[in-house]
Amino acid sequence: MMRRAPTRLKDVRSSGSLRCSVLAAMTWIMLLGGCSASGTQSEYAYFPPAPAVAHVVHLKSFNSLDSLVRRRATLVERLRGQSAVSYAQNPTGIAYSDNHLYICDTGLRVLHDWNLETGVARRIGESGAKRLEQPVDVCVDSQRTLFVADTGRGEVVSFDASGRNRRVFKPPDRTANRPTAVACMNEHLYVSDAGSSQIDVFSTQDGTHLATFAASTGADSEAYALPTGLGISESRVFVSDMTGGRVLAFSREGKFVRQIGERGDRYGDMGQPKHLAIGSDGILFVADAEFARVHLFNEAGQLLMLLGGSGDGPGSTPMPFGVAVAPTLPRELAALVPEGFTARYFLFVTNSVGPQRISLFAIGEGR
Repeated sequence: MMRRAPTRLKDVRSSGSLRCSVLAAMTWIMLLGGCSASGTQSEYAYFPPAPAVAHVVHLKSFNSLDSLVRRRATLVERLRGQSAVSYAQNPTGIAYSDNHLYICDTGLRVLHDWNLETGVARRIGESGAKRLEQPVDVCVDSQRTLFVADTGRGEVVSFDASGRNRRVFKPPDRTANRPTAVACMNEHLYVSDAGSSQIDVFSTQDGTHLATFAASTGADSEAYALPTGLGISESRVFVSDMTGGRVLAFSREGKFVRQIGERGDRYGDMGQPKHLAIGSDGILFVADAEFARVHLFNEAGQLLMLLGGSGDGPGSTPMPFGVAVAPTLPRELAALVPEGFTARYFLFVTNSVGPQRISLFAIGEGR
């Protein structure tokens, strides 16, 4: 368990400011004037602000692909059904792979596939026998197979790269199945089930149910979690627990390792952690809907910093839900990074409220 600092998070929310701590530079948002890059308007906000060295910069918030990438589908693409309205009504889970941004939309009951290089959008799962009902999370494997956690259907639905249905994933003989998050690595699909407070493991190749382990510290019956998010590294499985306001770390085999954070109002505590993402440097990003922040932890579970905040201004995250790491971006979007800031990778964040529901951040180091 990490050491608790004396500053209270509820005081931060009421005052609208953040203070520096030994573990990390805690920040308030410093807004700078926007500028144009490749025809797309940037909306800079640095975390932390000057005079500290910034490690995160907000680049853009948006609801549609058209406002992010100013390109239109050709007539042939439209006639072939390769283009769709790119507006996201209620984005939840999100994933990025090979210039494609995949967005679960519980409002439209579809999975959006936005090509950030060509500007072409399409919708997946809006028709057919495996039509999506309440898609809440998505992950992509090395074969570009999409796995969508659908709490309405009570199962995970997979689609190939062209958007065709493949198979469903559901533990046998489990009626109250409520998949809330998915993560895939090395031909294994991990699924969090809020109905049973368990994590299931499947083969991505044939759908075989391989294992199940409890989303629990193993200490007592009250230690069971309400799993809402999943993140996988080479050696760890991270599970966010919305009820406990914490993240539980397990070995890949399901053995409990440590708890990160707890419910409270101090730095390092969390309110309602939703989805998780892991950067190439091992940083764990946790979307916290209650505190309107994204927490950044290192591999040891120590709090590094916070980003976001309530409100509608640049850099705000009024009710974050989904987070996704992008190692690179197409040239047009990468050009949004301001001069003097070196981006190591990028982060997308979805929000359940606000006029602009999806935000793009660059993670790195700058002025």
